[in-house]
Amino acid sequence: MTTVLIVDDEPAVRDLMARWVTALGLRPRTAANADEALATLRTNHYDLAVIDVMMPGNNGLWLANEVQRDHPNTAVVIATAYTELLDADAQQRSIADLLIKPFKRERFALAVDRGRQWRKQALEEVHWHAVLSIEMHDRAQQVMARVGARSMDGVSESAALLELAMERTPETAAHGERVARYALSVAREMGVEHELGPSLVEAARFHDIGKVAMPEALLSKPGPLTPGEMAIMRQHVEVGADILESTHGLIDAADAVRASHEWFGGGGYPRKTSGDAIPLAARIIAAVDAYDAMTQDRAYRIRFDSSDAVAELLRCSPAQFDPIVVNAFLAVLGRH
Repeated sequence: MTTVLIVDDEPAVRDLMARWVTALGLRPRTAANADEALATLRTNHYDLAVIDVMMPGNNGLWLANEVQRDHPNTAVVIATAYTELLDADAQQRSIADLLIKPFKRERFALAVDRGRQWRKQALEEVHWHAVLSIEMHDRAQQVMARVGARSMDGVSESAALLELAMERTPETAAHGERVARYALSVAREMGVEHELGPSLVEAARFHDIGKVAMPEALLSKPGPLTPGEMAIMRQHVEVGADILESTHGLIDAADAVRASHEWFGGGGYPRKTSGDAIPLAARIIAAVDAYDAMTQDRAYRIRFDSSDAVAELLRCSPAQFDPIVVNAFLAVLGRH
């Protein structure tokens, strides 16, 4: 049976909503304030929470944030007579419905129904993300096994990975080759080619190799990815590094691949590393990767011309890119 938590500091309002919930064939539970609500949430499961905004102590918007953080599959309905308290951020929260007091029984029933639908969709998304994660891990294991088998047949690990990339994500494979050429040119410009060694080229070539393990539903999705799907897609960085770490000859490229989507000023992924803590090879790859991505046609946008892409690199330095790397790359581009 669906359980509904009603949080309101007015006893008469709590009791009325509880009777309405019971009449809908659902199970109500009430709390007079945010602290009471959190206490019952720690020991009980609720499908839906109807939360008043104006309460003594922590208000309903604070409580809604707590519920959404710690109980992300509990639908939240906000109830208030003070709509002016709801700033733009509050109204954009992931809530199931907004009840404006005073409201009638029919409007309350509609809000509860919307909450139940919101929860149903949330649980479906959790299941979908679990399916995608399992497929991703299975594909990663298959990639590692295939590279190992091809290596036993005398094929180099690099060639085996390139074969897989060309089969599964040919555009990504071609992108990796261009990024490798750019990265080597930048390293030469900076005088660090020998310091970084051949692992720079391998890391640049395979910085997106984790995408060969991404679920087909994400790679071929015609529309934009949902936030949950995007979170899974971003795992291609860690998966790619894991694939390289499973080899004998490409293991030295793994750290640069893992850090290739970090931002120089912090805020990248997967570990939010910043500044010189990001390997130099990864900082080089990040800049040339972005340039190549911008100057190629993508399904979701037309390509930039070179001057616009350069302007974007400069605009995003030093927040996203290492300015020293960007300046070296611009010198390379200037000669070509």
